[in-house]
Amino acid sequence: MCPRLAGMKRLVLAALALSVAVPASAGWRWDPDEGFLEDPAVKAPESPSTADELAAAGQFARAAARYQMIAEAATDDPGVRRLAWLRCGDARILVQSWSPALEAYDKFLELAETQAERLRVTRFQVEACIMGVRKGMGFDFFGLVRGSQWAAKKGRELLTGFPYEDWSASARLRFAAALLEADRYEECVIEYEFLLSDFPDSPWTPTARFRKGEAHLSQFGGMPYDPQPLADSRREFRRYLDDYPEGDLTEQAKARLGDLDELQAEKDWMTYEQYAHLRRWRPALYYLKEIVARFPRTKWAGKAREELPGMEEKVKKLKPQERGKETK
Repeated sequence: MCPRLAGMKRLVLAALALSVAVPASAGWRWDPDEGFLEDPAVKAPESPSTADELAAAGQFARAAARYQMIAEAATDDPGVRRLAWLRCGDARILVQSWSPALEAYDKFLELAETQAERLRVTRFQVEACIMGVRKGMGFDFFGLVRGSQWAAKKGRELLTGFPYEDWSASARLRFAAALLEADRYEECVIEYEFLLSDFPDSPWTPTARFRKGEAHLSQFGGMPYDPQPLADSRREFRRYLDDYPEGDLTEQAKARLGDLDELQAEKDWMTYEQYAHLRRWRPALYYLKEIVARFPRTKWAGKAREELPGMEEKVKKLKPQERGKETK
């Protein structure tokens, strides 16, 4: 490189470094633990130009691009590179650009100097993965497109590697919630189970117990159906009521149990209708009685009570040999 170009490069890097080193002066402020925080007490710059000014004005996409340019240019200044990649990741998080945020944080980790820095960035990488599970594409394309499946795998690796940090329990709870929103029920149940077993005394445990019940309920596929998810869901909601009778979600847990009664009563009603259609009066009567006995508060119990007298009369009219043949 000629002396003139080298001198220009040093001048540019000096100016870029200055723009990184000066804290955001208005609109937003940067915190080493929390990233960029909105600061309504000060006025945002009218004509932002530096990376920090763009961030202060809330223009995080432009700020992230500027931070990345600074980090890539500062090849001879690891301190500037380190801080620029960190702020680049934070800015990308704020515009919900989760995959580029992870890449920026990975580059920061190559330059991190302390364990505290590594833990802080790992925490934000988990946040990016949670965002990726919620917002990422439903597929991964040979490593070129990072979808929700990739984000879930990465998030699980990070939480497994840092299971007992002060943020681990709440992060796992939000990670499981993201999986639930993405209809990945089996993975979601596993994450809730990890939280319940690893943090039995956590303030998040009651919520995890309740949400695990909801995850099982979400696995229910209608009619025909596998009854096991409903049984698992009922167990979790009852466990929640037993363990936290005064919990914040007590009324919701009771309501969910009511929902389960409706679903299972509906299944028995449909089975009754099938037997009635086949003129199998005895098993049809059996299911009517089951609905009334097991789910007396459901709408299906009301319908069953209306049908019972007529069905009992049909069974009475069966010939003895016919009664013996009709089994449930």
